[in-house]
Amino acid sequence: MESCENLWQLGDTEKVSLAHGIAAQIWQLHARLLEVVSHMDNGGTGTNLGYSNTAALLVHVLRVPRREALHLIAQAADLFPGVTPTGAVTEAPLPQTSAALAAGEISSEAVDVIRKTLKDLPDLDAEKRVLAESVMLEQAAEDDPNALARFGLRVRAMVDPDGPPPVDPEPARQTQVFRYRDRRDGSLEMSAVVAAENAGPLRAMIQECERPRPGDLEDTRTFAERLGDAFAERILKRAANCPDMPLKNGLRTEIAFTISFNDLMRDLDDRILVGDDIYMTAREARRIACDCHLFPAVLGSNSEPLDIAAGAYSTPAHIRRALVLRDKGCAFPGCPKSASVCDAHHIHHWADNGVTHIDNLVLLCPHHHRLIHNSDWTIQLLNNRPSFTPPTYIDPLQRPRTNSARTPLPPRTPPPHTPPLSTPPPLPTTPPPPPRTSLPPRTPPLPTPPPPSRTPPLPTAA
Repeated sequence: MESCENLWQLGDTEKVSLAHGIAAQIWQLHARLLEVVSHMDNGGTGTNLGYSNTAALLVHVLRVPRREALHLIAQAADLFPGVTPTGAVTEAPLPQTSAALAAGEISSEAVDVIRKTLKDLPDLDAEKRVLAESVMLEQAAEDDPNALARFGLRVRAMVDPDGPPPVDPEPARQTQVFRYRDRRDGSLEMSAVVAAENAGPLRAMIQECERPRPGDLEDTRTFAERLGDAFAERILKRAANCPDMPLKNGLRTEIAFTISFNDLMRDLDDRILVGDDIYMTAREARRIACDCHLFPAVLGSNSEPLDIAAGAYSTPAHIRRALVLRDKGCAFPGCPKSASVCDAHHIHHWADNGVTHIDNLVLLCPHHHRLIHNSDWTIQLLNNRPSFTPPTYIDPLQRPRTNSARTPLPPRTPPPHTPPLSTPPPLPTTPPPPPRTSLPPRTPPLPTPPPPSRTPPLPTAA
């Protein structure tokens, strides 16, 4: 490898050859990374370390966006063998592409084009699929990814001229779509597609407000504004006041699970609590108990209820309000979730005699609440702010982290004034000019006699 100091001595062709060699090494390292990601995903490394999945682990380890982590996992799944839930090993869907990437012959972008091209041809049999992959790899050695994508549109005509077999179209099911996004001012922007069978009742509830209020001459709302008010007043408010509607941070949907008090206190993380239609571990039970509506009950030897205490919140409402004022949302580093979707987590768990006090509580969204209970992340309060210490495989130095979006910025102070090393001598000052005095008024000049005429005198007669 040429050093940077010697690059100027290389010719143009030598620089191009050097750049191609470096790119080939990058592609080979990318193939090696995908192989490691494949083994991590197949072996459940993320869940073994307390994360919900492999993507969540890669976000912290590689410090990449979640979209990039999912992209790496998808590439690894197509280029390397997989493992089924029963433990059987499956062949790699694109073995030729995997070998070409490992040899540094194609780029990661070319891999994505080949993956998409073959994904759009799901009806090809195994032999034609191998042929299509080989054709794409031959073209990838010459074309850039954009040209390769255009070439991929003609691959079917080359490997399968007859095309896919005709199928009898089935009647499409009417889909219902609802989309929304938060706006900066706190409002919500929505769009929806409602099936015909539900469009009638919805239209009947809001069509009464399509016209201005009768007798109200000052109703200057537009047609869209009237429909928005009708939707908020006739649908949202009625749904919110419905007694069958589950409330958030209120009386939540109740799930009863039975476990002895001693087992709940002991660290039986992997014990399975079997219910009618739910399976839960003791670890998950303790996580839910961080912020729930508790109904302690005493059961007899035959599971008959002997005593049921009055329900109480593990985190009272006044403490939760204080948590919202302090944390303002999920306190985990980098999480933007608002406080309305967060749980109150006990830093020192109540099962280990932890108190329900604001100094022992922190707001966490459900995803990071599970992560804290299942992994080696630790929490402590520093200057009345939650601080999170990562495991050693995330940061070997285990430097504490905070949510920068929730932490107030320190006040900016102007830099201290530093006098110059040597003070130059003062410049000499010149005395100010004397004040101007007013001059006496000018008198007009005296008239001067006209000059003598230079014409000769006339001659006189003798």
